Amino acid sequence: MTKPLSYSWLEIRERALISNIRAHRRLLDRGVKLLAVLKSNAYGHGLELTARVCERSHQVDMLGVAGLNEALTLKQEGINLPILVLSYFRPFISHDLITALSQKISFAIYEEEQLKALEQAAKKCGKVANVHLKLETGMARLGVSCEQAVIFLKRILSSPYLKLEGVATHFATAESQDHWFLNEQLNNFNNFLSKVKNLLPKDLYEHTACTAAITTSPKSQRNLVRLGIGLYGLWPSTNNKQMVQKNHPNFDLKPALTWKTQIIQIQNLPAKTPVGYDCSFVTKRPTVMATLPIGYWDGYDRKLSNRGSVIIHGTKCKIIGKICMNITMVDVTEIPNVKVGDEVVLLGKQKNEEITADEIATLTETINYEVVTRINPQLPRVLV
Repeated sequence: MTKPLSYSWLEIRERALISNIRAHRRLLDRGVKLLAVLKSNAYGHGLELTARVCERSHQVDMLGVAGLNEALTLKQEGINLPILVLSYFRPFISHDLITALSQKISFAIYEEEQLKALEQAAKKCGKVANVHLKLETGMARLGVSCEQAVIFLKRILSSPYLKLEGVATHFATAESQDHWFLNEQLNNFNNFLSKVKNLLPKDLYEHTACTAAITTSPKSQRNLVRLGIGLYGLWPSTNNKQMVQKNHPNFDLKPALTWKTQIIQIQNLPAKTPVGYDCSFVTKRPTVMATLPIGYWDGYDRKLSNRGSVIIHGTKCKIIGKICMNITMVDVTEIPNVKVGDEVVLLGKQKNEEITADEIATLTETINYEVVTRINPQLPRVLV
């Protein structure tokens, strides 16, 4: 691999992504299809790059994205897998909808205005719009109540420009050890389907299971599952990890992302030297300090100031001073032969040391999802 012409870059391991897909595949019943969720720049891993790996794996049946812009980007890049827009699109941009329908992009539906816009676009381009009815079963986030959904269903089935391709819902507590609320939602979903079963097409996709549910709730699999955070080798939660490792001892996730930068300056500081904004760190001894061209603009959280670490020459080095917009300082006093240009790992492995997204999440009081998705999308992603 050639190092990109950038001060900071991400390396994405293709083998890890494919290994994670296969690991989840082994938990699925025969005939269950897999949708890979690539929303938010593929959870920070790179939208187009991850999509190409999914295609090459021959293990993924469909891709899911948050918005129409992501779907159109993938089609422009030549991605052939079917794509489902999971969350939102702009109904008033008819040109984009016509383009989407001509490329067989499907849409999750939860508002009447969406149906009207899709019908108009389908009529203009002579296509049929594939839609997935998004049910609200207890998440209280996005969807149509089961009562209103009957009206939506009949509305879709009566239109010559709409095809009901799927019915879906999303779980609020799949990551927890207690599945009573998940089961309540699943019961709501099943009750709705039972109520309208005579209306439903036989080839309908039914999907409720996210990564956590795939690994811990087999009855939620239906005939399609949505693989999100697990695709990237990250656990949905500590509780989920414990449950899965207990029930499936051989199940393993491989983090796919390594975030790297390099040293741009070395300074020798005497003891009692203040470092950075607000002088929040003062050296207690003669200190060799390395400056890194990385900061909160890049998505490197400012809460790591004076708390986090990086890896240089296989050794963890403490961050000193406050992380700046584009600069971070670290203590490299114990690293022999350290020099400008040396590679630095911010997230991932180097030799025997590792910094995980979960460790950073703990230090920054958030979740691993946010750690990786907030990495600036302008940074280059390189497949290795």
